[in-house]
Amino acid sequence: FLFIIFIFHFVRKEILELKYTIVWIITGLIIILIAFLPQSITIFSKLIGIKLPINALFFMSLFFILVIVFTMTVAISKLSLRITKLAQEISILKFKVENFNEENQKKKT
Repeated sequence: FLFIIFIFHFVRKEILELKYTIVWIITGLIIILIAFLPQSITIFSKLIGIKLPINALFFMSLFFILVIVFTMTVAISKLSLRITKLAQEISILKFKVENFNEENQKKKT
Protein backbone atom coordinates (compact mmCIF):
# COMPACT_ATOMS: atom_id res chain seq x y z
CA PHE A 1 0.00 0.00 0.00
CA LEU A 2 2.84 2.38 0.81
CA PHE A 3 4.31 1.63 -2.60
CA ILE A 4 1.23 3.06 -4.36
CA ILE A 5 1.23 6.13 -2.10
CA PHE A 6 4.91 6.58 -2.94
CA ILE A 7 4.08 6.47 -6.68
CA PHE A 8 1.31 9.04 -6.34
CA HIS A 9 3.64 11.25 -4.33
CA PHE A 10 6.18 11.15 -7.16
CA VAL A 11 3.48 12.03 -9.70
CA ARG A 12 2.24 14.90 -7.56
CA LYS A 13 5.77 16.28 -7.18
CA GLU A 14 6.25 15.84 -10.97
CA ILE A 15 9.23 13.52 -10.47
CA LEU A 16 7.48 10.71 -12.33
CA GLU A 17 5.34 11.33 -15.41
CA LEU A 18 1.77 10.11 -15.34
CA LYS A 19 2.21 7.94 -18.44
CA TYR A 20 4.81 5.77 -16.68
CA THR A 21 2.78 5.27 -13.53
CA ILE A 22 0.35 2.77 -15.07
CA VAL A 23 2.89 -0.06 -15.02
CA TRP A 24 3.98 0.83 -11.48
CA ILE A 25 0.41 1.05 -10.19
CA ILE A 26 -0.48 -2.32 -11.72
CA THR A 27 2.64 -3.79 -10.14
CA GLY A 28 1.71 -2.29 -6.77
CA LEU A 29 -1.84 -3.62 -6.96
CA ILE A 30 -0.60 -7.11 -7.78
CA ILE A 31 1.83 -6.94 -4.85
CA ILE A 32 -1.09 -5.94 -2.60
CA LEU A 33 -3.21 -8.77 -4.00
CA ILE A 34 -0.45 -11.30 -3.34
CA ALA A 35 0.10 -9.92 0.17
CA PHE A 36 -3.57 -10.20 1.15
CA LEU A 37 -4.37 -13.33 -0.88
CA PRO A 38 -1.28 -15.56 -0.99
CA GLN A 39 -3.36 -18.36 -2.50
CA SER A 40 -3.70 -16.19 -5.62
CA ILE A 41 -0.17 -17.26 -6.60
CA THR A 42 -1.25 -20.91 -6.37
CA ILE A 43 -4.33 -20.22 -8.51
CA PHE A 44 -2.24 -18.32 -11.06
CA SER A 45 0.38 -21.05 -11.22
CA LYS A 46 -2.31 -23.70 -11.86
CA LEU A 47 -3.89 -21.53 -14.59
CA ILE A 48 -0.68 -21.23 -16.56
CA GLY A 49 0.51 -24.76 -15.87
CA ILE A 50 3.39 -24.12 -13.48
CA LYS A 51 3.71 -26.78 -10.76
CA LEU A 52 5.28 -24.73 -7.97
CA PRO A 53 3.74 -21.38 -6.95
CA ILE A 54 7.18 -19.91 -6.22
CA ASN A 55 8.12 -20.46 -9.87
CA ALA A 56 4.97 -18.59 -10.89
CA LEU A 57 6.00 -15.74 -8.60
CA PHE A 58 9.44 -15.61 -10.24
CA PHE A 59 7.77 -15.70 -13.66
CA MET A 60 5.50 -12.79 -12.72
CA SER A 61 8.43 -10.83 -11.34
CA LEU A 62 10.46 -11.37 -14.48
CA PHE A 63 7.49 -10.41 -16.65
CA PHE A 64 6.96 -7.11 -14.81
CA ILE A 65 10.66 -6.32 -14.93
CA LEU A 66 10.65 -6.91 -18.68
CA VAL A 67 7.59 -4.68 -19.11
CA ILE A 68 9.23 -1.90 -17.11
CA VAL A 69 12.51 -2.23 -19.01
CA PHE A 70 10.65 -2.17 -22.34
CA THR A 71 8.68 0.91 -21.29
CA MET A 72 11.87 2.70 -20.31
CA THR A 73 13.62 1.64 -23.53
CA VAL A 74 10.81 3.12 -25.60
CA ALA A 75 10.98 6.35 -23.59
CA ILE A 76 14.76 6.57 -23.95
CA SER A 77 14.52 5.90 -27.68
CA LYS A 78 11.99 8.70 -28.16
CA LEU A 79 14.12 11.09 -26.13
CA SER A 80 17.23 10.16 -28.07
CA LEU A 81 15.50 10.92 -31.36
CA ARG A 82 14.22 14.20 -29.97
CA ILE A 83 17.71 15.19 -28.75
CA THR A 84 19.15 14.43 -32.19
CA LYS A 85 16.49 16.56 -33.87
CA LEU A 86 17.04 19.43 -31.44
CA ALA A 87 20.81 19.28 -31.94
CA GLN A 88 20.30 19.49 -35.72
CA GLU A 89 17.95 22.44 -35.35
CA ILE A 90 20.44 24.23 -33.09
CA SER A 91 23.20 23.65 -35.63
CA ILE A 92 21.05 25.09 -38.42
CA LEU A 93 20.14 28.12 -36.32
CA LYS A 94 23.76 28.66 -35.32
CA PHE A 95 24.79 28.51 -38.98
CA LYS A 96 22.12 31.07 -39.92
CA VAL A 97 23.16 33.41 -37.10
CA GLU A 98 26.82 33.20 -38.15
CA ASN A 99 25.92 33.93 -41.79
CA PHE A 100 23.73 36.84 -40.71
CA ASN A 101 26.56 38.26 -38.59
CA GLU A 102 29.02 37.89 -41.47
CA GLU A 103 26.64 39.68 -43.86
CA ASN A 104 26.21 42.52 -41.36
CA GLN A 105 29.98 42.82 -40.99
CA LYS A 106 30.41 43.05 -44.78
CA LYS A 107 27.68 45.70 -45.05
CA LYS A 108 29.35 47.86 -42.36
CA THR A 109 32.69 47.88 -44.15
